[in-house]
Amino acid sequence: MPYRHVHILLLSLLLCATTGYGQSTEEAHHAPNRIDTIDLENIVIASTRALDQDPVTIQNIEIKDIENIYIGQDPAVLLSQLSPSIISYSDAGTDIGNYAQFRMRGMSQSRINITLNGVPLNDMIDHGVYFSNFSDFGNSVQSIQIQRGTGTSNNGVSSYGGSINFESSNLFVPAPSAELQLTTGSFGTLRASGELFTGTLKNNTAFYSRYTRTATQGYKDHSASDAASFFFSGGYLGDTDMFKITAFAGKTQNDQSYLPVLRSSIDINPKINYNYPNDTDDFEQDMVQLQYSRINSELVTTNYTLYYAGARGVFPFSIDYATQYMFGINNNRYGFISHITMEPSGWNIKSGLHGYTMRRINTEYLAPSVSNPYLKEWTDKIEGSWYFKINRSINNWNIYGDGQLRYVNMSFYPDPTIGTGLTHERDWLFLNATTGIKYHYSRSGFLYFSFGRTGREPTRSDIFGGTEEEVLNNTVQQEYVNDLEIGWQATRSKAQIKTNIFLMSFENEISKIGALQERSYMEVTQNVKQSIRYGVEIQGKYTLSKLSNVNFNLAYLKTNVKEYTNSDATYNNVEQIFSPHWNITTMYEQKIGQKLNLQISSRYNSRSYMELSNDPSFLLPSYIIFNGQIGYQYNQRAHISLSINNITNQLYYTDGAPVDLDYDGIVEGPGYRVQPPRNVYLVFKINL
Repeated sequence: MPYRHVHILLLSLLLCATTGYGQSTEEAHHAPNRIDTIDLENIVIASTRALDQDPVTIQNIEIKDIENIYIGQDPAVLLSQLSPSIISYSDAGTDIGNYAQFRMRGMSQSRINITLNGVPLNDMIDHGVYFSNFSDFGNSVQSIQIQRGTGTSNNGVSSYGGSINFESSNLFVPAPSAELQLTTGSFGTLRASGELFTGTLKNNTAFYSRYTRTATQGYKDHSASDAASFFFSGGYLGDTDMFKITAFAGKTQNDQSYLPVLRSSIDINPKINYNYPNDTDDFEQDMVQLQYSRINSELVTTNYTLYYAGARGVFPFSIDYATQYMFGINNNRYGFISHITMEPSGWNIKSGLHGYTMRRINTEYLAPSVSNPYLKEWTDKIEGSWYFKINRSINNWNIYGDGQLRYVNMSFYPDPTIGTGLTHERDWLFLNATTGIKYHYSRSGFLYFSFGRTGREPTRSDIFGGTEEEVLNNTVQQEYVNDLEIGWQATRSKAQIKTNIFLMSFENEISKIGALQERSYMEVTQNVKQSIRYGVEIQGKYTLSKLSNVNFNLAYLKTNVKEYTNSDATYNNVEQIFSPHWNITTMYEQKIGQKLNLQISSRYNSRSYMELSNDPSFLLPSYIIFNGQIGYQYNQRAHISLSINNITNQLYYTDGAPVDLDYDGIVEGPGYRVQPPRNVYLVFKINL
């Protein structure tokens, strides 16, 4: 369905639904009397997320923590500000607009399971998530759960490096409300967002909608972004059941700015962009979730989800001012999820099914011949998975185990007019499992141990070179990780500290080697037989007074690849790329009276390699940056905040790759993606 049609449909649904908006306060606050509405609404979340008593490395982030720092930044940037071991980077050198990505424990975003209300957001064929296509996503999020490591079984791609579960805004709130947000600041950034909650109406229905328009010129040359997004949810809440629809749609035009830039060019012009000025993509993405939840008894709850996810658009790649290749993509995925949770005394038992079918169509053509592609190919993927989770409470102990059986089939259909025209098909069957134990030595203190094993299939781009018609690397195999996690939490009246130690051992890890495919944005990957990642992650909070506190996240990471072979030589015991030993963030927060709030934060990353042979000439330098924010609550309806990021105006990078400017096979040197210099944003929030 075209984006404009989705937009009109959702607006129409909202207008039809809000006929009861003007009811009396007493009527608007009417709610079912047999159940707690938030508990029923959260059945979906509880069935897909890890529980507090599960012995895995988790972090739960509530809406107040999100709102405390949210100014419209990409979720990749937001996550890096909230959790240890997450590092983000942006293509355009901005935090708002255009593309941004993140890595967790040095592993790319495509290796992280990402869901909304338990429904996968990952592109199931290439496993990526492109938040730019549905901008301002963080404004419609109620909470986030981050699992680092294999964690518990999830729908969609395996929790190979970790998982992130977003919960959309709670729908069945007591009272109606509306809010306007306006953001302006550096790089010509403008963001306008409006949202509306009807509250729970007399007929036990409720509706929510948000519309956002974001525009920025970008920091780098010709790196502008123009995006619009719409988020909608509506539902009915009965005495023991709930029906809910959640949907979003977004459309974005981004000037391409992803190519890494030589340091010699950056020294002359830090804003330089190696992509051509006329390379502007045009994408739209949408998702619809239909969810039904039911309290069957005091011990049993069930929920079912039907969903559709789609994306379509075109991105260009110019090799000179006269020749521009255009790559078109059209994705459509249809899926079904079911869960059952049983809670007899001392037990929590969950089981679920997930299945989907997806088709991607790839086209290539030379501009301006849009209607005459020289290549058209497609990929089909189907998946069926089943999981079972059990948590047994015995006094202060929790014993946990889960298993997931996952079958995947991916079929490639090359353009029949080019090459062999033969279909290529792959099948995978994975048995993923986690087991562990947790001991609560006090009301808020615990120790835990867990061990998990997960397998993951290669992506389409691991097997193919972008949208090339021939298989470039049909020897890429599935990869496996064995993950050991040991953690504990200690809490005192003014302090809390959470610590975990991890050891991840990989078999046939599909590793990025730190190079781009020729004339492409696609990264080159290959299997490495044996590799490990291990380290420690610490989260701490100390309350200095009723008006001030300090938070910090610390991560120490070591990696090792036993053997890596490229076209030149074989290397032993090298470090993984983009895996700095130290990643440390701190935040000091001070309230002044009832209206003024001050924050100062810092981030330090030590150096890391950008290519797998560990050539010392190809390093990402270490850096430290400082950010500040001043918030003022004018009254109950109006709030204003001023954010100053990278206060000391450091030139720094969190991503890069070797650069071959003319694609002759000779690398000119290390290339970098410049991150934002000093930037300032002003945000107004008005509650109506």
